[in-house]
Amino acid sequence: FEQIVRRAQELCDANASGIWEYDGRLLHIRAVGSHPRATAEEIAARDAYAARFPLEPSLDTGVGRTILHRQLVNIRVEDTEGLHDSVRALGIAATMGLPLLRDGEPVGALMLNTKNPDGFSDSQIALLQTFAEQAVIAIGSVATFRALQERTAELTRSVAELQALEEVLRAVNSSLDLDTVLSTIIERAVPLAQADEGLIYEFDAEAQVFVPKAAFGMSEERIVALRERRIRIGEAFIGRSAAAREPVHMADVQTEGTPEERAFLQGIHAVLAVPLLREERVVGGLVIRRRREGAFSDATVALMQTFAAQSVLAIENARLFEAAGRARAASEAALADLRRTQDRLVQTEKLASLGQLTAGIAHEIKNPLNFVNNFSDLSVDLLDELRAAVAPDKLAMAEALRAEIDEITATLKGNLEKIAHHGRRADSIVKNMLQHSRSGGSEHREVDINAIVEEALNLAYHGARAERPGFNITLERDYDPAAGTVELFPQEFTRVILNLCSNGFHAAHNRATANAAPGATASAAADFQPVLRLSTRTLGDAVEIRVRDNGTGMNESVRTRIFEPFFTTKPAGEGTGLGLSLSHDIIVKQHAGELTVDSEPDAFSEFTIIVPRRMAAAGAPAAAARNLGAQP
Repeated sequence: FEQIVRRAQELCDANASGIWEYDGRLLHIRAVGSHPRATAEEIAARDAYAARFPLEPSLDTGVGRTILHRQLVNIRVEDTEGLHDSVRALGIAATMGLPLLRDGEPVGALMLNTKNPDGFSDSQIALLQTFAEQAVIAIGSVATFRALQERTAELTRSVAELQALEEVLRAVNSSLDLDTVLSTIIERAVPLAQADEGLIYEFDAEAQVFVPKAAFGMSEERIVALRERRIRIGEAFIGRSAAAREPVHMADVQTEGTPEERAFLQGIHAVLAVPLLREERVVGGLVIRRRREGAFSDATVALMQTFAAQSVLAIENARLFEAAGRARAASEAALADLRRTQDRLVQTEKLASLGQLTAGIAHEIKNPLNFVNNFSDLSVDLLDELRAAVAPDKLAMAEALRAEIDEITATLKGNLEKIAHHGRRADSIVKNMLQHSRSGGSEHREVDINAIVEEALNLAYHGARAERPGFNITLERDYDPAAGTVELFPQEFTRVILNLCSNGFHAAHNRATANAAPGATASAAADFQPVLRLSTRTLGDAVEIRVRDNGTGMNESVRTRIFEPFFTTKPAGEGTGLGLSLSHDIIVKQHAGELTVDSEPDAFSEFTIIVPRRMAAAGAPAAAARNLGAQP
């Protein structure tokens, strides 16, 4: 265009020239030229004239007449009425316009002005018509190029949209992290829409508010402000789009929006909100904003609806996954409870079988033990009778023989006393075995934990006083009023507390005895006071019971074996080694709880029991936050 204008101006000795393109409604100036010796005033006037375009064609300009008449315009200014005053002000004598026609329709005009009073000659006009034909070809080429550019841009946008949608689909199908998927969607949607920022909301059906989930192009402060805003259905752009179940669009918030919207969206002009719908149910919303005014195109609205549909899929997938996770967790918990119940049943059956076996063995042993004890007692009586029969006043006997008989009877009597002692010890073991074989006989029920603990403590204390005359110990109680009721097997649980308290009494008494023994310091005996402390504490879904004494304590090697069957720290004849083993089984296996011990030699021993408040069928624990009963 510039070359055509320059060459036409040179060949026709024109003072000014230009080419206009006509799009069917407006004239667009494409190239202008001035005489090399044009004054500054003429150049300024030319530029001011060119700045008026684009304009609709009118009869008060030469180019307008050329377009409207679709024919050559060659006029003398002085002979023409209605021509624009700016043409006369520049001293133009004549003006000529050649329409640029394609298929009979104007696509532009070639215009030249001259100060020559004779105007343009016929040869110049013929030459300019050739230039006009070239200009038509050039405009056609430009139009083709522009169409190709637009098509290329459209294809580029389509490719970009397809790539973005492919990435979004990949994220939706491969990731269960909702925040990641929604961030991917909004990061691709905003640039494709030629917007400046965007936000995806999830609708909280319980609170009935929109919750921001993913943002792009926004500061953290604005996101925080949006979270605090708590938009409901019908409010703001996203709420109105959700209420209408269709996109809501505003070309310029600053002129069309409410005062609140203008204040909140400072610097924002265009807004588009698209609801996220699942079968007419609102699940969220997508909003994009632009800092320049002007409506979003229909293609952009359709594209955002596509992204909104993918957002709905992402949110629904996440919700389904969460629901499946909850169902799976519930199933796993139920399966774990079932397995624990099965373990309890198996263990109960094993204990029952073992109890039956133990009872049978104990009964079989008890009969010969009875004979041993009875005949031992009878033998002692017979020896007494023999000694009486050979008394000096009844039988004259050599002194040496009498001494020998006395020695033999004394030895026999001592042996029989040992037999009786060990028989009684064996009988005690058998009684314990029979007692243990009766475990599990009671039904579990709700009991007041503080009451049953206090009852067991009193029984243990009075039993110790009866067994050891002069026994004395300080009892400390710390019962939590909130401990409440617990489902237990009361008979077995009472046996555990009795056993732990009795062991505590024994350890404290032994330490007091050792401190008072010959060789011990007087201060040790004076400073030591036997104490047993019993406490309860609520743990929410469980209850804790602690039994602590300040007795002899235990070292590490003893603590590791304390719950083994038949392991005891008591002297021979004073313990069977079955009490703590049975207590451990009752708490852990029967009540699905925990029984642990902490101790330091010559300081203290503390046993801690933790039992769940509720028990499932057959003694299995109800599912709770604590993983009680996890011991093998």
